[in-house]
Amino acid sequence: MPESNDTVLVVDDERIIREGCARLLTSEGYRVLTAADGREAIDLLDSSPVDVILCDLKMPVMGALEVLEVLKVRHPDIPLIVITGHGTVVNAVECMKKGAYDFITKPFRSDHLILVVNRALEKLALERRTQELQEAQARNLYDLAMEQSRIRTIINCMADGVLVVNHDLEVVLHNPALTRLLELPATLPQPGILSDYFPDHELDEGLREMLEKAARETELISQDLCKGKKHLRALSAPFFGPNSRALGTVTVFHDITTFKELDQMKSNFVHMVSHELRSPLAAIKQQLSVILDGLAGDVTNKQKELLDRAQGKIGSLLELINDLLDVAKIESGHGMQQQVPLHLEKILDETVVFLKTKAESHQIALNLRLPAELPMIQADPRNMEEVFTNLITNAVNYSPDGGTVTVSAIPHGEYLEVRVSDTGIGISPEEVPKIFDKFYRVKHPRTRQVIGTGLGLAIVKGIIESHRGSVEVESEPGVGTTFRILLPTISKEKACRHVS
Repeated sequence: MPESNDTVLVVDDERIIREGCARLLTSEGYRVLTAADGREAIDLLDSSPVDVILCDLKMPVMGALEVLEVLKVRHPDIPLIVITGHGTVVNAVECMKKGAYDFITKPFRSDHLILVVNRALEKLALERRTQELQEAQARNLYDLAMEQSRIRTIINCMADGVLVVNHDLEVVLHNPALTRLLELPATLPQPGILSDYFPDHELDEGLREMLEKAARETELISQDLCKGKKHLRALSAPFFGPNSRALGTVTVFHDITTFKELDQMKSNFVHMVSHELRSPLAAIKQQLSVILDGLAGDVTNKQKELLDRAQGKIGSLLELINDLLDVAKIESGHGMQQQVPLHLEKILDETVVFLKTKAESHQIALNLRLPAELPMIQADPRNMEEVFTNLITNAVNYSPDGGTVTVSAIPHGEYLEVRVSDTGIGISPEEVPKIFDKFYRVKHPRTRQVIGTGLGLAIVKGIIESHRGSVEVESEPGVGTTFRILLPTISKEKACRHVS
């Protein structure tokens, strides 16, 4: 059935034909307009929209051929069906050449007329739909071209280098900043070979592994690379097609050469200052000890009090210097002296025994809870001793009114979990993210007497992460704090191989 807004214009100089066609088409649901000649039809088209025209070939004023000439210019999309009693092949061919859609001879059957009109309307609907799709495609292509232009402009204006590779690790796009950063020729082919950009294959190994394991939730991977004297940080992420298959990767390169140089200068400065200060301070502390022991003559009580204070301050300075050296070692990657298969329970036991006297002086119960056997870890014994000395000392210091400090350890999958819990003052939620920052100390009126460098937890985090472990903290103000350490375990076979 036709749509209610489909309109047919019947043009014929015979009134009986016009009225007969109108009745037939109206009964089929069409809206019908009529005209007695071609001129009247043209005037009607200017004021009323029409979807298809039925037009007599020969009429006194203007026939179908003349109407077709006007339609070509003013209404080229309206199909015209010629009606005539002179149904010759020559007439049909001439009408088709002029642009007529079809040709019906008089007298015609009603079903034939309806069929031709329906086909004409279907053709019109298809043409209109095709035009809409073409216009939509043109708009999409324009939008796509604009988006591509915008993205290319953004990439080309970026100060950081950008490198895009496909699934076969062929370079399909890079920006001028990367060319300058890597000092590459401007005429490298695209797609190009990744080894032309990074000959040492360090980058492509990381990208290949990323593409093999790629999923939509894949996070950025970071690699530090060297290109000549330049230090680069490469942040890479995969991009995906409609079937969720990784099509390639996008890598952004940051030039961190200046930061590396500054970091090296800082490390050198810390080493120099620490070494230059530690020796004279140690000598001063030793001389003060000689005086306090009375080896240089009698000392009055007042003098002893002042000398004790001075020695305490020097001890604090030496502790700060040692912590600075530890931080510098960790940041330079030299924090671990040796990694050996290690039974951590021995270190935990010795550390708890060593700090028990300090805990008792603060009326704090220091407990150690260990199972009968713990898995071994691969670690530096001195590092582990420093980690748990720092954590237990903190737990004692920040429990000023007595309470309990508990050290426990249990196997946790492929890790050994160690917890240091206290019932002290706790840490406020806004301070928890900051406690591992260098020189940051939790501020609380009840712990003003606690002396420290603010480097202990930074050292703990650095050591644990250098052992491929993690450290987390849970705390509630007024209730207490728990530090949770996870360290990867090793098998007994591996430990035996190391010993042998």
